[in-house]
Amino acid sequence: MRDAPQELLPVLGPDVQATALAGSPRAACLAATRRAEEVHGLPTGLLTAIALAESGLHAYALSIGGRAYFPETQEAARVLYAGAAPNRSVMAGCVQVNARVHARNSFWPLDPMTSADWAGGMMARWAGEMGSWSEALRRWHGGSPASTQRLVCRVRAKMEVTNPESTIFDSFNCGSALTERTRRNGAAHLVVAEQQLR
Repeated sequence: MRDAPQELLPVLGPDVQATALAGSPRAACLAATRRAEEVHGLPTGLLTAIALAESGLHAYALSIGGRAYFPETQEAARVLYAGAAPNRSVMAGCVQVNARVHARNSFWPLDPMTSADWAGGMMARWAGEMGSWSEALRRWHGGSPASTQRLVCRVRAKMEVTNPESTIFDSFNCGSALTERTRRNGAAHLVVAEQQLR
């Protein structure tokens, strides 16, 4: 996988970047994922569902050594990220990019437009190479074939909120109390993001 997002991204104008950084972290993440879905030809709601599952639609979310942080500003997130011990794993941003692997200690995962575009480009590429969105999703999570059911069901529950008409994961049997709780959680985060996007 490529490390530099610039290899997969369209050039974003300053007006697009300003829109992404205005408002709340959740609104920024929502705007970024919706744009990336359109730019990269992803099924409507897929990347937004992934972001709901990964960060709760929070542009500056961090997981440092397994501990979650939700800074309100990109600057605060950068301080936490920069202060992380070199041997700690760091998942960063709206779609939780593995920053130690893919960003090489760069701050681009904390830019919602850049990270969403990178993720959208990777998902589109993997779906093309592997022939299905579920396999692209498994690869996104770095999961084994045995983990595909769990991963797809988690994102499918979020997609029932972001695009209730979607049928891309209908071949997976995901009915459970956990799925319902996951769906409700996604709905709550999406409502907040949409209100803040206005």
